[in-house]
Amino acid sequence: MDEFPRVIYGHDSLDAPRCVAVDASGVLDVSATRVSGWKTATITVSGDDDLTGEVDLGEHYRYLAVVVPALDESRVGVQVATEAGGAFTPLGSGTNAQTALTTGGYATVFDIGGWRFVKLSTSAGQSVDRTFQVQGVRG
Repeated sequence: MDEFPRVIYGHDSLDAPRCVAVDASGVLDVSATRVSGWKTATITVSGDDDLTGEVDLGEHYRYLAVVVPALDESRVGVQVATEAGGAFTPLGSGTNAQTALTTGGYATVFDIGGWRFVKLSTSAGQSVDRTFQVQGVRG
C-alpha cells in the first residue's frame, strides 16, 4: 500500500471534515501554513548598496530562512518594522545579531521573534545588485 502525506482532522456531526487548518472541502487553509513561501529581497546598488527593499512576509513569523547570494565580504543582518513602510530598526545589537563575515553562497536562519516586515542588511556596500531568497517560518 502506498503512503501519502495526509492532513489529520476530525469530522463534525454532519460528517464534514473539520480542523482549524482545513475547510469543509478538506482544503488546507493557506493562512494556517507554517511557512510564508519564498520571497525576494534585493539590494539595488543604485538605491542603497547595503540594504534590501522591504519584504512583507504576509503574517508574523518566528524565524526567517534566508538563502544568501554571493556577496562582497560582509556580515548579514535583519531589520524589522511594525508596519508596512514604517521605520526599520536593526534586530539585535552589534555583530552578535549578524552572520559572521561571509562572501555568501549558503542558507541560514534568523530568529526574528514574530516580525512581519523585514529588510536584510550587509555590513559593507555591495558592488552589484544582490537578490536574497527569504521565507518566514513558524516555530
